[in-house]
Amino acid sequence: MMARAVCVWMAVIAACAAAQRSTAYPPGWNGVARKPPMGWRSWNAFGNRINQDQMVLAVEALAAKNRTLAHRSDKVSLCELGYCSVGVDEGWEGCGLGVNGTQHAADGTPVIAQTFPDTGAMVARIHALGLAAGWYLNGCKCGERTEIAANYAGDIRSLHAFGFDSVKIDGCGAQRNQTHYAELMAATGRSFTIENCHWGQCSETDASSCPTADWCPFNFFRSSGDIDASAEKWLTNLQTVIPFTDHAAPLSRPGCWAYPDMLEVGRVAAPAPGAAFTWNRAHFGAWCIVSAPLILGLELSDAALAPILDVVGNVEAIDVNQQWAGHPGMLVEEIHAPPVPYDPAGATTPSS
Repeated sequence: MMARAVCVWMAVIAACAAAQRSTAYPPGWNGVARKPPMGWRSWNAFGNRINQDQMVLAVEALAAKNRTLAHRSDKVSLCELGYCSVGVDEGWEGCGLGVNGTQHAADGTPVIAQTFPDTGAMVARIHALGLAAGWYLNGCKCGERTEIAANYAGDIRSLHAFGFDSVKIDGCGAQRNQTHYAELMAATGRSFTIENCHWGQCSETDASSCPTADWCPFNFFRSSGDIDASAEKWLTNLQTVIPFTDHAAPLSRPGCWAYPDMLEVGRVAAPAPGAAFTWNRAHFGAWCIVSAPLILGLELSDAALAPILDVVGNVEAIDVNQQWAGHPGMLVEEIHAPPVPYDPAGATTPSS
């Protein structure tokens, strides 16, 4: 009887949450991210050890017109290829420097670590080079576990004051209400590109990682857990977009894109000796096919970029990713075939 009563109450709570969730933020509500976002974010390469100097170097690497592609005779920048947004991830927060050992001041203003001595100047430098600047909120490093209304307001007040253009909202901290964050951003009068990083955890609440036909208070949403550079993780993450790419009524669409996480192109382990290039190319191509945001994650040094520049600079693949023709792209067929040894010349797999 007790178990049945608990189940009934849980059902009532879920139903109330669903009924109360605002429909003021349907897919595409803020008019941005009409195409899958492209850019670079710091997490894969630097984790939470990123600092302001490293961010400025990344910005300059994206803007530098010194890249040579196989299909072009002129020099090109990564930004000219479409990667014109740069986002700082976990690591800027002043953990323990706020009130009661938190990362927020008493008025909700987020406290910034000494490794980011002038966030406003960093954003100004990003803009001066023609790029968009992205921030990161509700992170994992500081371990805040109490939801506080002032912290929502302080986060967005600072996001706006510093002049950031986009924001990634993680699921580790206590501020998980995506609708409330959207309300606060709308109140600034600016439109921010919003990433929901709640790891594909669907629910009937405003903390859900998953949109519905009439609720998407963000612009792209993590369909998966975190990616890593192991050989098959990107392929596992790719499968998580399937529920959002239905043939008749896809939930992944302009302004509300399914996202199996940042690219590991240039970092992903080869599944077999000699397969690194083709495996990186397959990873990038898969993200392009399903209209996933193309967010680079490797260190942007010349040495790291050289082996995969022709992959991430493949303009035909990028065009497939960026063009909307009524559907994001989807799984067409599952082929269950016995594994074959890697052959650089390719292998033929029979279709069913």
